[in-house]
Amino acid sequence: MLSKKDIRPKLDLDAVGETEGFQNKTLRPILKLQHEILLLVFKTWSEKHRINLFSLNVERFNSILEKEFSKNNVVKNQLVGIVIGQFTADEYKEYIIKSSEYNKRIFNMIKKRLFDSFEELKKK
Repeated sequence: MLSKKDIRPKLDLDAVGETEGFQNKTLRPILKLQHEILLLVFKTWSEKHRINLFSLNVERFNSILEKEFSKNNVVKNQLVGIVIGQFTADEYKEYIIKSSEYNKRIFNMIKKRLFDSFEELKKK
């Protein structure tokens, strides 16, 4: 039977320090694995808030990611939960020690991933 780690994409990233190591060995592969669901969550959120992605330019889209989207704790927690749900028990134990720091990193990486996927989001 495959483990959660087995289904993650393999990324060859170096890390300096424990926090960056967790980010590169755990968080980034999970974000890559969960890319489609992260886009769907954002798309659903934008539709619910009557944000027409097709009419946005890159600057306005970035503003939405930075301001409105970032303020919504419900969706932030949902997105972080999508990542945490892919942790192994050992990874969760490591996450809990620095959860505040990791949550910031997770959400910043998600925002970056969404920003980089702007054109993809407009096609869906």
